[in-house]
Amino acid sequence: MLNKYNIKQYILIILLLIFSIIYSLPNIYKDIPIIQIKFLNKKNLNFIIFNNINKILKKNNLIYIKAFLYRKNIEIIFNNIEDQLNAYKVIKNNLNIDNHFINITTKLISSLPNWLKYIKAKPINLGLDLKGGIYFLLQIDNNYVLKKIKEQNIENIKKIVNIKNISFIKDEKFNNFNYKIFFKNKKSRNKVFYKLKKKNNNIIINYKIIDNNGIKIFLNKHELNKFKNFIMEKNINVLRNRVNQIGVTDTVVQKKDLNHIIIELPGVQNFQEAKNILGNTSTLEFHLINKNNFINNKNDFYTFYLKNKTPIFINKKSIIDGSNIINATYNKNEYNKPQVNIFLDNKGSNIISKFTQKHIGDSIVTLLVNYINNKKNIKNNNSIIRKIKIINIAVIKTQVNNTFSIIGLTNFKEAKKLAFLLKSGKLSSPVKIIQEKIIGPSIGRKNIIQGIKACLIGILICIIFMVFYYKIFGIIAIIALFINILLIISFFSLLPGLTLTMSGITGIVLTLVIALNTNILINERIKEEINKKLFIHKAIYFGYKKTLPSILDINIITIINTCILKIFGSREMQGFAITTFIGIITSIFTSVFITWLIVNFLYSNKKIKKLSI
Repeated sequence: MLNKYNIKQYILIILLLIFSIIYSLPNIYKDIPIIQIKFLNKKNLNFIIFNNINKILKKNNLIYIKAFLYRKNIEIIFNNIEDQLNAYKVIKNNLNIDNHFINITTKLISSLPNWLKYIKAKPINLGLDLKGGIYFLLQIDNNYVLKKIKEQNIENIKKIVNIKNISFIKDEKFNNFNYKIFFKNKKSRNKVFYKLKKKNNNIIINYKIIDNNGIKIFLNKHELNKFKNFIMEKNINVLRNRVNQIGVTDTVVQKKDLNHIIIELPGVQNFQEAKNILGNTSTLEFHLINKNNFINNKNDFYTFYLKNKTPIFINKKSIIDGSNIINATYNKNEYNKPQVNIFLDNKGSNIISKFTQKHIGDSIVTLLVNYINNKKNIKNNNSIIRKIKIINIAVIKTQVNNTFSIIGLTNFKEAKKLAFLLKSGKLSSPVKIIQEKIIGPSIGRKNIIQGIKACLIGILICIIFMVFYYKIFGIIAIIALFINILLIISFFSLLPGLTLTMSGITGIVLTLVIALNTNILINERIKEEINKKLFIHKAIYFGYKKTLPSILDINIITIINTCILKIFGSREMQGFAITTFIGIITSIFTSVFITWLIVNFLYSNKKIKKLSI
């Protein structure tokens, strides 16, 4: 027999179908939107706050399903996210309770049954355009880094001038980063120039001899763009690490231009927490404390006053900083105090090892450094200032290698936050959130409804055409189409890291059309074979066999195109490419092999005079 009936194949298909249905089921369960109010103070205000919230919600005609009062918190359940977000704004604005007493957050709780959770079944991850969430636009302060490079360059010039006993007449700044220095004679100028050229390991800075015994120091624009790209990539990696560590999936962290980064957090509702984590520039620096109370050059030191008003002078040049830290954890020490455990890279380990060996008996200070917006500088909105806080001061008693601990933190919450930021890496330059918005799910829901409507209308038209034109073989093609949809949904639900966006829905619609087109090719080929006066069983067999190479050729070319789109395309194109790739694989399987199995089930071992096609 040409069209064999193999029971094992049918059992496999039935099992695959059951598997697809089970792993598609989570998509019918909606997340439950809630508002959670936690009590941070021991004062007995719980019942009063609960009643006040009920009154506020009723007064503003905000509908909620249930409200629960527990010992430490209140939970209010809503029917949809729009009601939840509206209620959140109203409660925040109208509940006259100090933030020290309560903490109000919005959450989405899964409504999946436990048996689905047990088998790791989960709904499809939706992108920001479908699910809603938080959008941030971050600005990188490249000027701050360039300023540090300029300061380092000026220090190099001063050292060379002092070593060579050369004095320069004047220095002339003609913009923020470019300037000129002039000397008494050519000999002095040339000595400094060649020493600078020899010592310069920073390709961003260029030196040029100019008239009047001068040297022009300026930035190389071509190398500057490369440098900005390098800073951008490092910052993106750090921000991506932060996003990954807080457990947010399906995120977008990408470059907009040389100075801006876009971050999208689908499904995230805790706006303030996300903002604090992504915009936080905290890092650690370790500095040597000057032994003497008298210093020659105050510009080389930070001056701090201890509680007893004793001044200490901290060398501005750091020994190591956050860029040398590869990991950080927190715990409590033997005195039940919070401590952060620091793990250094090879470079940092070598530096701190040599330094501590040389400076046993000296004092070292741990500084918590933040870069914050300078609110006093109204003219320059992008102005950033460096804020420093002393965490602890310790005497170097022994040589330190790649691991050590720091204490002096206020509480475990601060220790946890600092360990998290250090673990994710140090930002190469300060960042500032310049645009922030919560994208409501109403836009996403509208997109989903429109996308599903388009799919349903398209499928309905195809069903009518296939059934009317190809009869039973048309019905078989439609059955395969629905199995195809189930497989695509289960793939997206099961495979980690896959996110469905609006462009992805377009890809699904395209693959459904490809699937039906495949069946049309097969059916037309079967008709041709029947017209050649072949037996029905032979016509079916050769109809599938002769069409298969053409189907594979077309789909392999499409798969290659989707791979190119995935590698080189924009984010939207990548979403389209992924869904199209998955859809093509499932389409070949359902349109060719499953329909063939169904046809064999219906027609094998039977005498057929006329085929319903």
